[in-house]
Amino acid sequence: MAPLRRRLAAAVSLASAVALAASACSSSTGGSSESAGPTTVKFWSMPYWIGQDGKVKELVDEFNASQGKVKVELTLLEWKDGRDKIKQAVAAGKGPDVWLMNNGLDLDYLKSGALAPLDKLGYTAADTEKFLPLAKVDEYGGKMYGVPLSFDVGVMLYRTDILQQYGIAAPPKTWEELKSTAATITAKSAEAGKKVAGWQFKGMDDHLNAINSVWESFLCQAGGTLTTPDFKTSTQNTDAGRTAMDYMKSFYTEKISPTGTSALNGFISGDVAMFPFNQSVIASIKLGGAKTEGKWAVAPMPTGPKSGCSMVGGQSLVAGSASKNPAGAGAFMRWLASPERSAQYMEYYGIFPYDLGKVDPAVKATVDGKAKADPNWNAIFEQLARNTPELLLQDRHAFQARWDAQKANIVAGVNGQVPVDKALKTIDDAVGQALGKE
Repeated sequence: MAPLRRRLAAAVSLASAVALAASACSSSTGGSSESAGPTTVKFWSMPYWIGQDGKVKELVDEFNASQGKVKVELTLLEWKDGRDKIKQAVAAGKGPDVWLMNNGLDLDYLKSGALAPLDKLGYTAADTEKFLPLAKVDEYGGKMYGVPLSFDVGVMLYRTDILQQYGIAAPPKTWEELKSTAATITAKSAEAGKKVAGWQFKGMDDHLNAINSVWESFLCQAGGTLTTPDFKTSTQNTDAGRTAMDYMKSFYTEKISPTGTSALNGFISGDVAMFPFNQSVIASIKLGGAKTEGKWAVAPMPTGPKSGCSMVGGQSLVAGSASKNPAGAGAFMRWLASPERSAQYMEYYGIFPYDLGKVDPAVKATVDGKAKADPNWNAIFEQLARNTPELLLQDRHAFQARWDAQKANIVAGVNGQVPVDKALKTIDDAVGQALGKE
């Protein structure tokens, strides 16, 4: 990641860059109406097709071969710094026409006017009404600025072989059952001579950033929110926040879960029985081959004191307001985020973002067929139905400050390195300062 100072500088300069773009000419180029060849659309993306980095290029090549009016030039970036590179380029007036962004979008872009609303890209109300209600996460000020490729929701992954080994017939459905089931597996496996962690929170391991998504799920289940409805006050140091963190902490104080063990790698190796994360992690689990084949399944998140909701995520396409070729950008976006392509994204377990009752019957048949072929989709769709856009809309406010503060303080609070109240207050203080600057 670029240093925080550079990220903030890029964000501050977005507004001025957008204001100057029309006269100063951004690097987003397109042919004139008199040009003989196709117009050009520059697309910058991270490899969002999990497990197959080359798939994005294949899709771009397929689009280019499918017609002769628009030529897409792909720049494939790395996840570790791709978002920063895009923000810096847009702030400098040299950004792409179309790029990949998290569902929920980035408030810096929205406030600065750097993004083109979909109605300026050729989208109609009939087009956007086909999306699931969760697509509201890409709205701002009454307009839609992002086109969801797919959604993610937090689910529970569990090893069917391990649960069966210890006489557990079904995955846990509540917080109480989750803790009891995990404790049974941890204790009995230790007695048998090969200790297996009954549960591991993804993010309390070698992938710290994941704790943000996991925390959002458990905070939500405890009835918590990230901010007040007006997005002006951080609301994690509350009864709901303490309930969620105390619950998570108990897995470590009671030695049900180990600190430092990778949830995903441990799950693949059989050293972790259950863990929570978004459903697209299934693509990584399948790469385990014989270690995981036929030995795992998906369940909805165990319900907490208030609900069974979870984090919402996924990827969207956006276009720059400074693009010289909005029609070409919109044509490419409608193709790459079309129901036909989104049905393909189910191959890496991206959730189909359209209302099945509003798409072509052939596409519906494809989606239904993929869902029928894999019973794990039943659990994923059940979890999808439990979620609303609200937490993700809150999360776009003071996003970077929140995610940085949570990574450090949730882990420290759950590990017992600092008191729970102090961990939550530190998060609220850091996020509160950032909200105050919005």
